[in-house]
Amino acid sequence: MTEGLQTGSILLMGRSGCIRDRLPKELGFKLFEAASIQKAQHLLQRHPSVKIILSDHIEDFESLKDAFPDPVRLFFADHLNLNATQTAINQGEVFRFISGASSSKTILDAIIQGVHHFDMMNLHKRLLHDLKTQNEKLKKIIQQLEQTVRQKTSVLKTMEEQLHRSKRYLEQLNALISWINASTTLEELQQRIQGALSGVLPIKKAFMSQGSNKKIINKIKKTGYPTLVIPLIYQNKNLGHLYFICQDEAAIEQMRDKLDLIKQVSDTVALTLEKINFFDVSVKRREEWTKTFDAIKDPVALVNQRYDIVRANVSYSITAGMKIQNLVGEKCYEVFQKRDAPCAGCLLQDALKEKRNKNFELHSQAQDTDYATSAFPAAPYNRGQIVMYYRNQGEEKKLRDQLIQSEKMAEMGILAGSVAHEINNPLGGILAFTQILLSEVPSKSKMHEDLKEIEKAAMRSKSIVENLLYFSRVSKLHGKEPVDLAGVVEKAVSLVSLKIRHRNIRIKKNFRKVSPVYGDFNQLVHVFLNLLQNAVEAVKNNGSIEISIYAIPSQQEVGVKVRDDGQGIDVSQLSKIFNPFFTTKNKGQHPGLGLSVSYQIVKDHGGEVKVESDRGRGTQFVVRMPKYRPKKSLKD
Repeated sequence: MTEGLQTGSILLMGRSGCIRDRLPKELGFKLFEAASIQKAQHLLQRHPSVKIILSDHIEDFESLKDAFPDPVRLFFADHLNLNATQTAINQGEVFRFISGASSSKTILDAIIQGVHHFDMMNLHKRLLHDLKTQNEKLKKIIQQLEQTVRQKTSVLKTMEEQLHRSKRYLEQLNALISWINASTTLEELQQRIQGALSGVLPIKKAFMSQGSNKKIINKIKKTGYPTLVIPLIYQNKNLGHLYFICQDEAAIEQMRDKLDLIKQVSDTVALTLEKINFFDVSVKRREEWTKTFDAIKDPVALVNQRYDIVRANVSYSITAGMKIQNLVGEKCYEVFQKRDAPCAGCLLQDALKEKRNKNFELHSQAQDTDYATSAFPAAPYNRGQIVMYYRNQGEEKKLRDQLIQSEKMAEMGILAGSVAHEINNPLGGILAFTQILLSEVPSKSKMHEDLKEIEKAAMRSKSIVENLLYFSRVSKLHGKEPVDLAGVVEKAVSLVSLKIRHRNIRIKKNFRKVSPVYGDFNQLVHVFLNLLQNAVEAVKNNGSIEISIYAIPSQQEVGVKVRDDGQGIDVSQLSKIFNPFFTTKNKGQHPGLGLSVSYQIVKDHGGEVKVESDRGRGTQFVVRMPKYRPKKSLKD
């Protein structure tokens, strides 16, 4: 039973040397004796393998605990009392007590438990060191991530600036095109060219001529001002020229920087000029405008003040799931957002009323995403039309939420480790006092049985603390083995049996013989303990809980159902119950981690957890896990 544990050395001090004769010869521990503190310190320095210090003097422990805190201290006394016990625990940090009347087996058990404790504490220190190392690595990763985020933010900012300039360009271009295109005569076109471009370009005057007009050329030469001439080309035909008279050569250089805008204007003028000359040019102008509009990758639509779609691009059509020709005349909030009324937060009417651009966010129920939306009033404003531009930012928001959730889970892991460490100290005291009382109370008395239950509960709490420390680290496969789910569920039921009896709750078990699963017994107990605790809290007194274990042959899985006849869960909350920190109970008493941790444990075991609930009729949790498949040997 002690194989693999009897390693290390024991230091005997004071009168504890008499125990040497009461220990089995095959114990396997190397024994040292020290008659003084100085000799004990010398021995401990030379022999770091000493795991146990056994003495009948509390002063020995007090003198050695600061310089040598690791060895486990066992106090040997002929008679034990409360004051001496408290002094030994508080000042000497004693782990276990051995009375003079203790048997050799009791002494051996105490030593073995001390060695267990020594090995566990050293393992805990190594784990803390590993955790610190991992935290340092994580810190570096976070720094790299922050650097990446800063770089991405810088790129995003640059893209936003470019988009803003593109929006202004689109606004100006749209206003120019709309106004110039509205011309119906050459005189009106000439006036609008001058009126539209004088506020946009650094020019003294702009005018248009059809064909080759030598009279106008001679007139311009006489002015002496530098001039930029742009031909009006439409379908490889030279329809005329645009003349931009500037103040000086510097203004000419500025004009060259805006050749794209000038080119767009000249094309529009040529198109309008052709429309005046030919009736069917209006159709061709619309086609050019549509091509430009459809080239925008984000959804864009021209909407009137009644939310009717006047025109939309291809991206808008794809997002809405309708053909472009079917969109015209439909309400934008009906086809794009699948709503019965205008979208909450829409600033279309404000943009029309104030005659200026509006930027806002819209949440789309139809696409389940968020749009950064811009509303551009279209000139002339008396038409009551507005360009609606939608940029999908759902993916950006999802990544931001994932980063926040990762930070929360990291903090939760650190908190779990701290809480577990703090709980270990009072658990040690409870176990020590219980074991003292067990040594003094007759084994056949009722009190002895109660003390045994206290000891079992403390050891169970210790196991829970170790699980909590496990959750604060990355999940591994160590500790997994073939596990009988019936045994797991029975263990979980026993842990809540007191509360079940107190509330007179009926437990109905429907266990079928199924294949084992591959997993960690304690972790799986934690899962079903949490489900049972939730069920117990949900049902009323005299209620019932049904537990079923069954096989799913078609999926090679094993299923467990936990159903209660409690009040149930609202449909709106079903999708959130596995989220960390979400709870429908008192948040001060229930932090909302139980179902989240259980969900993660089952997921780490290759399974899944689903929930079904009817308000007022109860809730059912279904856990499905793959059955254990032994690995075949090379001989097989």
